Amino acid sequence: MGIAAGSLVALAFRFGATFLWAVIGVLTARALSVEDRGAYASAVVFTSAVGGVTSLGAATGYFVANRKRLPAEVAGNALLAALAASILAAVGGAVAWLLLPGEPGRLGLLAGLLLPPNIIRNTLNGVLLGEGKLVPFNLSANVPVTVGFVLLLLVLLGAGERTALAALAAWTAAQYLGLLPLAAWGKGWWTWLLRHRPDGALLRGMLRFTAVSGLAGAVGLLNYRIDLLLVVTLDSREGAGIYASAIAGAEALWLFSSAIAMASFARVGAESRAEAARITAAGVRHTLLIVTVGAGLLAAAAPWAMVLLFGPDYRPAALPLRILCIGTLLYAPQALLNNYFANQLGRPGIALALGLLSLVISVALGVALIPGLGFVGAAWATTASYLVSGFAAIGLFLWLAPVPGRDLWRLRRADLARYPALAREVTRLVRRQGA
Repeated sequence: MGIAAGSLVALAFRFGATFLWAVIGVLTARALSVEDRGAYASAVVFTSAVGGVTSLGAATGYFVANRKRLPAEVAGNALLAALAASILAAVGGAVAWLLLPGEPGRLGLLAGLLLPPNIIRNTLNGVLLGEGKLVPFNLSANVPVTVGFVLLLLVLLGAGERTALAALAAWTAAQYLGLLPLAAWGKGWWTWLLRHRPDGALLRGMLRFTAVSGLAGAVGLLNYRIDLLLVVTLDSREGAGIYASAIAGAEALWLFSSAIAMASFARVGAESRAEAARITAAGVRHTLLIVTVGAGLLAAAAPWAMVLLFGPDYRPAALPLRILCIGTLLYAPQALLNNYFANQLGRPGIALALGLLSLVISVALGVALIPGLGFVGAAWATTASYLVSGFAAIGLFLWLAPVPGRDLWRLRRADLARYPALAREVTRLVRRQGA
């Protein structure tokens, strides 16, 4: 499967996952009280973020794709570290259960038990992505969400257990059941540990890589949400609600760039420096084309889109959405460039530095602009931070990669010709699947 077709596969899975998450949000909002939904959602968001940051997924993908280590060897060694982190998480949950009385303690226990499947799945998914197995990778990521929806439906509506504890218990059970596909796809991974001794050098290399990439992930996560936190603090909760709707619309544009980055991950790591740079530059060109069209349409339809999706009270979100469309367009190639820095060059510290640069600018300008301009000031601060860090990333890429600057933006006739060819390729894939 080529990168273009792989991008469409990844995009289709991402759209499906986004829709399913939205349905789960509606289900829990209708079935749980506001307080219980807050407790449930906070635990799910927290454990998902911690599980992603503390996993070895970035390292396993890099060592499989770029360093050409055997997938079973990488998975087996990484699994040892993931299991150790999982045990610590479970023990932390048990301690919370013992120290906190009543429901908070039980929620803490469930949160501790929810972390291990997140850590293990993200770690082993990196191996699948490093091998370029996009369909198993996306299925592994989406099966737990699908099972979670089914169990939530059964518990909240079928059994009538409409509490945060019941919802979180159902979600936790789904995450463990969601590991079953990995158990089937990675038979060689599990048996590797029985036939070989751990490779200390490989383990240390993956842990060093994870220390930097995990910190970069944490900074990136904070960077995406710091503007909303500043609006809550410096403006109002009502302003934060309106601004959150604008963020949701603007970040939808990143579905395209993240899909291309996912599809090109293995090849960018495995190819030569020059070929990886060429693939990255082509991905940036196509990303800018698609996201520019999407951002223009979204900005034009912003007032009607906000009212249609969220109601008439959210019409003021149109202006920050239009401003954020500029920022998300400028920042759209970031996932592709970070892919090159980390997976080809083995330097995740570059993504960390760029994330810190964006975070500092966003906070400084947010503190200066939000008191006077409200959530509109937050949109300008975020857009400015994306502008500076985005151009810094492009400058670093052109400095480190053997490609001319025009390759990042100048569309070629061959680029446009790829779209009809892609349509034919997808048609053949669909026919082949139906045969």
